[in-house]
Amino acid sequence: MKFIPTPPYTNDSIAPSLQRLRRDTHLKTIFAGDDDYDYIQRPSKLYVKSSWQPPLADIPPTIEERLDLFSIQVKTLFQKKKATPNILPFQRSLLTSLLHDHNLLFPDSDKGLGPCAVTYDQYIHDCLLHLNDTTTYLRLTKHDAHAHALQMTDTIQSWLFDNRKHLDKMDIKYIRHHMISNQINPYGQFYLTYKIHKGMKTDDGQPARMLRCQQSPHGLGKWVDQMLQPIASSQPSYFKDSFEFKQLITPLSLPIGARLFTCDAKSMYTNIPTEPAIACISAYLRSIHGKPFQHYHPQTLIDAIEIVFRNNVIQFGDTYWRQISGTGMGISRPPWATIFYALHENNFLPPWSHHILFYKRFIDDVFGIWIPHPSPAQDTINWCSFKQTMQQWHGLQWDFTPLSTSCNFMDLTITITPSGHLSTTLYEKAQNLYLYIPPHSAHPSGMLSGLVHGNILRIHRLCSSPEDIKRKSSEFFTRLTHRGYTTKQLTPLFTSAHQRALLYNPTPPPKNTLHKDNKLFFHLSFHPEDPKPSTIHKLWDSVVANPPAHQPLHHVTNLHGVPTSINNLTIAYSRPPNLRNKFSIRNIVGRGRDVSSYLVD
Repeated sequence: MKFIPTPPYTNDSIAPSLQRLRRDTHLKTIFAGDDDYDYIQRPSKLYVKSSWQPPLADIPPTIEERLDLFSIQVKTLFQKKKATPNILPFQRSLLTSLLHDHNLLFPDSDKGLGPCAVTYDQYIHDCLLHLNDTTTYLRLTKHDAHAHALQMTDTIQSWLFDNRKHLDKMDIKYIRHHMISNQINPYGQFYLTYKIHKGMKTDDGQPARMLRCQQSPHGLGKWVDQMLQPIASSQPSYFKDSFEFKQLITPLSLPIGARLFTCDAKSMYTNIPTEPAIACISAYLRSIHGKPFQHYHPQTLIDAIEIVFRNNVIQFGDTYWRQISGTGMGISRPPWATIFYALHENNFLPPWSHHILFYKRFIDDVFGIWIPHPSPAQDTINWCSFKQTMQQWHGLQWDFTPLSTSCNFMDLTITITPSGHLSTTLYEKAQNLYLYIPPHSAHPSGMLSGLVHGNILRIHRLCSSPEDIKRKSSEFFTRLTHRGYTTKQLTPLFTSAHQRALLYNPTPPPKNTLHKDNKLFFHLSFHPEDPKPSTIHKLWDSVVANPPAHQPLHHVTNLHGVPTSINNLTIAYSRPPNLRNKFSIRNIVGRGRDVSSYLVD
């Protein structure tokens, strides 16, 4: 679904790109040498881009002249012409037919296993199986949903005013900005992904599926996420990703008889009870404030949590629903879920330290190492008791794998070696279609290099043995050839990728926070038949950066006598719509029968 059909015509209108480049150049010039520590060291990631235009009188005339000349000459390179398609006529006809077939939808499958096809009626039926759960969702009329959205706006505005002393100015601006942009459609959109890796049918005979929705009070939800994330990442059971997990388990030495286990929570997000979760997390936030966390005001954060988690209204077609229990898939669910169950873990795990050698959790997936009791009968009792203890937290249920010398966890297969250490290799689900982007997709040429280098580095970092690295690399190579790439294309990239992977240092060098990056970005929409980046760079260098008989751009000074130090132009491509964009199911209004009509059948 990441395949991009070549747009029918090349780009001929780059005026917005040039305007953005001009403004960015002006900003770099005016603020050269201005070490704005509040901006550089600001911990918040919530940011609303300013639309302020620097006064033209403050820009050195030579810079304006160069930009004018560059604009004139680069426009001549972009001429509208009919492009050569990268799909055959019958393929285009088939895509058009599928796009206009309102009886078929193409939702994603869970775990990145690719798209699947489902009839419109089946998809509506599967979604309503969730939404008709009256313990989790309450149906609203359109009028009630609209009234709730207006009330939410007032509630957030009041929260912003009451807590203005405890909020960063940019955070306030960010939240307000998203409230305004969400006014047209203030509801999260409900949709499903299918868990095909668990089979198309569950134990009750229903299709395996996972609900998702985009969150409506987006700005406030993002702020809550930012506040909770440092607290979640400090929990003893937390780890960031597979790479960090691999580093944690590699040094372990296991005693004889040790066994591995995994478990995953059943529908964790929807099964987290809202009110008990708010109560538990609120008490925890008050108790730990300042030790060591000082980035939030307890009551301000608690009030925001209550607003976000008690007011999740979602839209599905022409119907509206309020989530009355559980956690919406679009809210700040990872840190929320991590903290909520960590409150139980922090209490129940210490007494089990003689049996639990190692325990880590990634949201709703747990990996542990069990040290058995010398008596098999007693060990069985202890193991059952441990599993029951994990279940005793506000109704959350966990499915366990049997104790074993090998298990699959995240994207790893982990095995106890004869020496008592743990070896790892990549775990790939049997249903994985390996739908790598094919070579004729309308992607920039650097896409293949990034794909190869990224995957080879992942293989090196996650596989313990050289034999596994070689085998997994060979399989990756073969799969790319099956997608249409040639050995001639791939061999030098794989050679380079292996060399870089062997030299990779997982600890990045410290960032220089005292000086801003002096790159400029020329933002363009990519088309494979547009001028090559090298052509644009050559023009920029000859006209703007280093014009003959003129001072280089990075030596040109601003009104304060400080050089611009602009030393590089990077062409930043945005991609045209891919097949996933074209077949999106996020909003199904107008795709078939009104959803409300299914509720009266």
